[in-house]
Formats: sequence, C-alpha cells, structure tokens
Amino acid sequence: MKPSEKHDTTSLDQDNTIAIVAMACNIPQASNTDELWNLLMQKHSTITDLNNEQILRTGISASALSNPSYVKKAGILDDIDKFDSQYFDISAKEADVLDVQQRKMLEAAVHLLNQANIDPGRCAKRIGIFAGSGFSSYLFGILERTDLVDALGEMIIRHGNDKDFLCPRISYKLNLKGPSVNVQTSCSTGLVAVHTACQSLLLHECEMAIAGAVYIRVPQDTGYLHQADSVLSSDGICRPFDSKSDGTIFTNGLGLVLLKRLEDAIQDGDEIVAVIRASAINNDGSQKVGFTAPSVTGQVNVLREAIQIAGIDAADIQYIEAHGTGTALGDPIEMEAIKQAYGENGQPCGLGSLKSNFGHFNIAAGVIGLIKAALILKHKTIPATLHVDKVNPTLGLEQSRFFVTQHSTPLNTSAPQLVAVSAFGMGGTNSHVILQNFETKAPSTSKQSDEFNIFTLSARSENALNALLIKHIDYFANKPEASFADAAHTAFYCRPHFPNRISFVARRHDEALALLQAGRFNQHLEKEPEKLAFVFSGQGTQHIHMGSQLASKSAQFNQNLEQVLDVFLTEQSVDLRSCLWHEEKAAEIANTETTQPLLFAVEYALAKTLIESGIMPKYVFGHSLGELVAASISGIFDLSTAAAVIVKRAQCMARCEPGSMIAVENIDCLQALIQARSISVAAHNSPRQFVVSGTHEAIEAAIEILDFKAVGYQRLKTSHAFHSQMMRPAAAEFFEFLKAQKLNEARIPLVSNITGQVLAEYEYKNPIYWSDHLLRTVQFAKSVQSLHELGVSHFVEIGHGYAMGNLIQANKPRNSQGSTSKVVQALGSTDEEYACFLNTIAAAWALSGQLVLAPYVQGHNKVSLPVYPFDKTRHWIEPVIGFRKQLAPVATMQANPPANEAAIATCAESATIKPEAITPGNADDNPVEAIVADIYSTYLGEGTVDREQSFFDLGGNSLIAIQMINKLRETFKLDIPLRGFYENSSVSAVSFQIAQKLLEDEANV
Repeated sequence: MKPSEKHDTTSLDQDNTIAIVAMACNIPQASNTDELWNLLMQKHSTITDLNNEQILRTGISASALSNPSYVKKAGILDDIDKFDSQYFDISAKEADVLDVQQRKMLEAAVHLLNQANIDPGRCAKRIGIFAGSGFSSYLFGILERTDLVDALGEMIIRHGNDKDFLCPRISYKLNLKGPSVNVQTSCSTGLVAVHTACQSLLLHECEMAIAGAVYIRVPQDTGYLHQADSVLSSDGICRPFDSKSDGTIFTNGLGLVLLKRLEDAIQDGDEIVAVIRASAINNDGSQKVGFTAPSVTGQVNVLREAIQIAGIDAADIQYIEAHGTGTALGDPIEMEAIKQAYGENGQPCGLGSLKSNFGHFNIAAGVIGLIKAALILKHKTIPATLHVDKVNPTLGLEQSRFFVTQHSTPLNTSAPQLVAVSAFGMGGTNSHVILQNFETKAPSTSKQSDEFNIFTLSARSENALNALLIKHIDYFANKPEASFADAAHTAFYCRPHFPNRISFVARRHDEALALLQAGRFNQHLEKEPEKLAFVFSGQGTQHIHMGSQLASKSAQFNQNLEQVLDVFLTEQSVDLRSCLWHEEKAAEIANTETTQPLLFAVEYALAKTLIESGIMPKYVFGHSLGELVAASISGIFDLSTAAAVIVKRAQCMARCEPGSMIAVENIDCLQALIQARSISVAAHNSPRQFVVSGTHEAIEAAIEILDFKAVGYQRLKTSHAFHSQMMRPAAAEFFEFLKAQKLNEARIPLVSNITGQVLAEYEYKNPIYWSDHLLRTVQFAKSVQSLHELGVSHFVEIGHGYAMGNLIQANKPRNSQGSTSKVVQALGSTDEEYACFLNTIAAAWALSGQLVLAPYVQGHNKVSLPVYPFDKTRHWIEPVIGFRKQLAPVATMQANPPANEAAIATCAESATIKPEAITPGNADDNPVEAIVADIYSTYLGEGTVDREQSFFDLGGNSLIAIQMINKLRETFKLDIPLRGFYENSSVSAVSFQIAQKLLEDEANV
C-alpha cells in the first residue's frame, strides 16, 4: 500500500484501502464467525481432554502413552471425515483420497462467497485466491492402502494431497478467474496470504480476493510428548504473556476472508466488517539465534513499515492481536518489538492472543487472528485473554501504555478505532496488518410493498434442498419486517443455480413463511422428468372478468390480448371488447357465439405470453374448444385463420337445437338412455367423471334417474348439447368451411382429446377431423394418460379457474405409487390472476432453471441469507501416525475381483450369439455388463453405478479414466481406445463395445 506523508487516522484513500466484506472460519466448537465470537466472549477454551482409549485407537503405543510427559489434550474439529463430493463434482473414490484440508477449504470458500452474495458462475469480475495449507498428514494413511494407490495411481493421490493444488483446485471447482496463488510461510501463512491478496487487489489483478489458510492434522485424537524448553506446553494450555507460560498447543482450524478495494465494496453495497489500512511482510534473515528463533529487529521493521504505509499515528492503536504463542522466548521478543514500533506514548493499548482459547492454529493462526481483530471492530469490544493469572514481569508492561486484556474491554469509540494483528512464521517471515473500523449507513432496503416477487432456492441434492428449505423457514420467521423483494433478489442473483429447485411467489416474509411451512411451493428434483404440457380449458370455464387483473399487471399479456381482439374485430367484425370485463354483459358471455371467441382470445394471449417468457411446452392439448386454441399455439392455425375458424365454429354450433349437459360420477345407470341414443357421452374426463349431453328433456330424464340412484351430478354452463349427435348440422357446415382453410405443420406436438394420441400431420390437416370434433366424445382421460406415458408430469392450465387441473389430478398415472401430476394454473380465479401467472413462471423456472426472472424479482439490494447446507457423506481413509516405521498394508478394501470368466466365455464362445444380437442397455443380452459395472464401482467408489450415465457424469475424471481403461484392457485382453471411451463412457455403452469385440474376435478364429 502507498505510504502517506502525513498521519491521518480518519480519512481513507478508498482506492488504496482494502475492505473485508465476508469472513469464514471452522475451528473446534465454532463453524462460523458468530460462534467464534460467542466463544471469545464466554471466555471458553476449546481444548479437549482425551482418554486413553481414544489415543490408543490412533496408533499411539501404550508405552508412549504411559510416559508422564505425554499430554492428553487436543483441539478437535467435527466431521472432518464427511464431505459433499456431489456438490463439487468429485467422484466418491477421489473424494476418499482428497486431503481433508482441501475439502474443508472448498466448503469454506463456498460459504464465504455465499456470505458476500457472490455467484462466481455468473460474476463477470475476477476473483483471486491466495491461501495455504499444512502438510497433508492424511496422505500417510492413503499410502498404506496399496490397493488405493494401485487403483487410482500416483497423480490422483498427489493432486489431492500436495499443497501446490489447494488454490488451483478451488479456482477450478468454483470458477474463480483471478490469480490463484498458494502461499506457504509456516505460521504466518494465513496473514501473508491476506497481504498478498491486498497487493493483487491494489495492482488491479483482480476485483476481489479470497485469502486465508487451513491446518488440519490427523489423527486428531492424539496428544503429544512434552519436552522441556520446547515450543509445546507442558499441560496443553497456552498462556500468552503469563508468568507461567511455557509453550503452546497446536490445533486444527481454518480461516478465510473476502477482500475488495474499498471503493468497489461501497459501490457494490457490501456489508463492510472492517478495512485494512496497511499490511507488511519481511523476513528476519540470518541475524538471529537460529532458523526457528524470532528476531526483534525483523519484527520491529515489519510493524514500523505497516504503520508508515497506513499513515496513522502509532499512538492511536487500541489493540494488538499478538502472535502470542506463550513461549518463554517468543513473548518477550514480540513485546519488545511492539514497544519499539508503536512507542511508549499514546492511549492505552490492549494485547491479546486467541491461542489462549483455542491453541495455535499453525499456518491458519494469522488469518483467524485477523478475523478476531475485525470482530473486535464490529462489536466494539476486546475479549479477555485466558489463562493470564500474573502478567510476565519480563515483558516490562508495568509502566507502559500496553496491557494484557485479562477482562473484556470496550473500544474507545471517541478515538480512532485502530487495531492490529501479527503473525510470525518459523523461518522468519513476519507479517503485520493494521485494521480500522468503517462505519456505514444502515444497509438500504427496497421499499416494502405488496408487489409479488418470485423466490428461488436450489441445491445439488434433495437432502441439501430440504436443509436449505428449513434454513429459510427459520430466516423468514426471524425477519418478518425485512424486505422480501431484497431477499428474492439476493436468492436469485447472488446464489448459484442447481438442478434441485424450489420456487414460490409471495409479497412479504410472513407470506413466504406460511407457504414454506405449508409445503405450498413448486419443487423439481433432478431425478424427475422435466417435460411440460399446456392444457387449454373449454367452454363452461368462462368468466366475465377473466384476464382483467393480469392485463393490468402485465403489459406483455395486455399487448398480446389486444392483438387478438383486433384480429377478431378487423377480420371477423366481432367486437369482443364490448363485453369482456363489463359486468353488465355477464349474461351475454353464456352465448356460444360470444363465449368461444372470448375464451380463445384470453387463452391464446396467455399462452403466447408464457412462451415469450421462456416457457416452451413439449406438448399441447385442450378440452373441446381448448384443443383448437392448442392447435393455434402449435402453429396448425395461424392467428387470422384461427379467428375465422373459432367464429365459424361457434356460429355453426349456436344454430343447432339447444340442449343441456351434466357431469356425472357414474354413467352405468344411464346405459339405457345412451343405448337408446337419448343422450350421448360427451366427455370421459377421468376414471370417475363423465359428461353426458342431450335435449333438455333427455337430460331431465337422466337427472331423475341419477336422483333416484343417489348418484352425484352437476349441471354445466352450456347452451347446447356439445359432442353429441345434436351437433351433426354444425359438423356438416363446419366441414365445408374448413375445406377452404390453410392448415400448417404443427411446431409443437398436439395431443388429441378425440383419439387420446399425438395427432399425425394427415390427421390435423384433414377437415374431417375438426368437423367430427364437434360430435365425438372428448377422451380427456386418455389424453392425460398418453401424456404420462410420453413422460409428461408437469402441466400448465391455460384458462380461467381450476377445472383442467382438477381433472388432471383425478387421472392418476398408471403404476403410480401415490404420485400425482404437478399442475399450475396460469390464470386461476379473477382476484389472483397475477399471482397465478407469476407462480407459473416460478414453476417453470423450478422445472428448467433456465428462465430469466428479471421482470419478476423486483428487489435491488443484497441481504444476508442462509449459506448452503452441504449434504455430506463419509469419505475417509483411516489415518495413521506419520513419520514412523512402515506398517503392513491395511487391507480393508477388497482388490478388484477377477473377471467373471464364465460370463466372458458365454459371450465369446457361444455359437448362437452374434454381434448384432447384443443391444446397448440390455444387461440380459450382455453377460459382461456386470463385470464392467463392478470395475466402475471400484474406481468411482459408488455402491450401485447407474449403468446409463456417462463415466464423467458419475464423477470420474481423465486421470481415473486412464487407470480404469487399463484395468478393462487387462481384464478382457482387448484394446479399448481412449477416444472411443470419451465419446461413449457409460457402463452400458462400454459393455456393448467389449461384447461386440469379443464376438468378432471369436468369429475370426
């Protein structure tokens, strides 16, 4: 950072100041920074007492454990054996051998970006990463598993455990395109990584940077053998600056911070935890007692450089988070350097070290100390340093302005709020960072309104999605007054989108909470089919105000509706505007000549609006009149032709003799009337619902029978006996009209409600089909069943009300175990049209994840939403104590089973099987498929491999592929080309190729 010529502790050069906008940590008993702060304020130590049984299980000998100097304490991280490999597209077997440090850093980096509301996949800015990790002690256990080493190969294991691949792996898995730099300076690594990130930001090499470090040593449940005058404490307690301090204890943990240039953080509306005024690093060189010894001169110089760069008055410093290892040599040297650099004059300055609470985080100590310092500025309180009964007199603090913070102390907010943190590495690399508070106005929020917004959630797995749902129920319950629009904005724009999705429409947090608690949301899981169909309702569903609310909210729908109404007026001289939305004309729309054009206009405009919004159905179908709207949307009728057809159809039907229609639950009792042709079966809507039509007298006779039999029925709002023999005159006239019309090729497949099947071109282009449509029974149940068989489980009801949705739900798919179709109403009732329309958009987003929701997510500001809940499973190779005599291999994993020679012989030697007799995907025809599946499982670590998924979709990579192909070659004594494997890599496809080669070889013998 640039040095300042004058001391100014209040003004900040925004272009040369770095903001901390997010922080993440994982330490014993604290998985985030809030929990870390609570532990500090509770004066809690997380060092655990170990029992003999725990320690012996790790491989420590009984003789070592019986040594009086063996210290039975450790800092233990939870769940280091668990990892969400699916989230990071890592196969189960590769995850098993991936160092726990790299695993934890991957997860922490995701949470850090979540906190900062950054989706790296959609972020145009460069994100850098600067981090370090400890030596992989996990590797020792892997190397004793010769079966794993042989199966996976050296490169996979090295990439997973070598420090060099920490940052590149994170950049690759999270799509970070800024500098990706591993930093390794021993115990100062974490803070040096922060300094390096700051320099990269100031050089404009990236727009934001992740910085930090991780240290996890396994096995965790081990203590250590204390040696007098060593760096390790005699009792497992670190006592920084105490008269009885005799060393530290190493523990496990990680810390990460996300940094931006201050001006960028302000512009982005980030929550700024603190700002970095300056950072500096140097090395002691050779002017010290030994390689691992600290140097006063080196520490003084690095502190003074940071002070100069910050341009502050050293007298204003209020607190220093010291390296504070509690060693007899280290503490006095550090204190002397502080006094020389910061001077004896100035306001009181507290000294502390989180090593008193947690032990020494090794290379992660500096960045976790930085997080503590930033939290001090955020909470305006300096936590107590533990285990300080009497301050070490050799520090010379009695007459100085420096004091050890033995009790929680408030920051002096009337003075410049400046704190600092130091980290010194064995080998002499020193680092020092100066922080200052940055007071911002309360984050702006979008104005609360009653406007609907679409809220989205997504996850890699179903379990993670359920966990995310629970987290958001808690979020909405605890923030009822927060801006729902801003939360929706953050959820959609600031979180990655994954294959398992939830969406819903609400206006406020309380509505969102109620919807989530009641399970009233759209959900799509990756394993479910994605095919969607539009279903158009028919006559009888009309309402005088249908479309009115939506037209007032959606300019797009209103424009499409006006276009349709104009075509009817200018080309057919039918003025639909004169009655639509006019209450006094409510009775008029029962007139068939008015009803059908009105239904067509609203439904056509609605469907067109949905398609323009990105919702493209795989199939369309409709109920009676609705099928003609569906045909128009599919392209069979252009709009002008459709208007003419609809008007003519309505006129022809209206001129027929009036009649009635009723819906009945059971028509068995009406068979006599049906056989006598007194009434007709107009529709078969579901297994339990039919519609019959006929003259008024015939329907009244039917009603008498139904009443006598106590069978339920419902009169329909129709003027005629549609889909009956009473429509014959209309069908004849309509046929003559249709012969002159041009019918086009369907762009979207149309399912007939007469045949129940997808219409062929010769059918939908034949006027006979559409004229007979007036007479034939509507086979709605058969249409729905056909769509189920075509893989459709999602339906959008186009039209007023819920009639079609109810009928679809009544048609349960065959072989269904309690499952139902998913139906959303695009219009619903008149007072919820806009909400239903948005919910249709939301449901389609949940189904595909592809829709642009910008018009329907109105917030503009970012809020703190829950971070991603990883769906972790056990990936673990039992660790061993490193740097010891090699033991016999731990043979817990069975080696690859030999190939099933009988199965190969069956395939290769049978005179009856020919290459063309074996088909891909048929395991019964291919006896080698089970062998190939077992080999896949060995290399991918999957219990049951999906035989149709590609090797790479199962989590494999190119290095594992090479190992596995060699195994296949060895097993089947065949040459399997690598290029061919990449093109067809599923178990089924590879087995098919192998079987063919075996048979061809046999045929050539």
